[in-house]
Amino acid sequence: MDATLLEHYKNTDYWFVVNGQKMTLSVGSTNSDFNTLCHDLNCKTGAFITAYNPQSRQLTFDENCERNQQLEAELVGFKGIRYFYGAGQDRSLQWPAEESFMVFGAQQQTVIDLARRYQQNAFLWIEYRHAAVLIDV
Repeated sequence: MDATLLEHYKNTDYWFVVNGQKMTLSVGSTNSDFNTLCHDLNCKTGAFITAYNPQSRQLTFDENCERNQQLEAELVGFKGIRYFYGAGQDRSLQWPAEESFMVFGAQQQTVIDLARRYQQNAFLWIEYRHAAVLIDV
């Protein structure tokens, strides 16, 4: 991934909603709300993933929605995970927000496989009491 694209990912807010409460993650930061939710869900990992805009190639809204529906159908089939709806939005507003899923309880390799299948450059990974990191795929 080139340096410019990496900077865009680092300057993005990754937010999701749980029971009406918006939680925002960012690269390099810990999040106490995430830690509390991990405790409540009895899990230790989270991944923020989308199927929007494969390889950072901007698709139409309808194409992106269809891809995310396919991703969600796969998530529904996994046992032992929970997911919540959210979006990634770069802080400079150069890109439209990308609807996404915050997935709890998945193995990192499972998310890597999903990211590759949906042609994503990277995804956000966070572990209980650790800072969120970008995983380049």
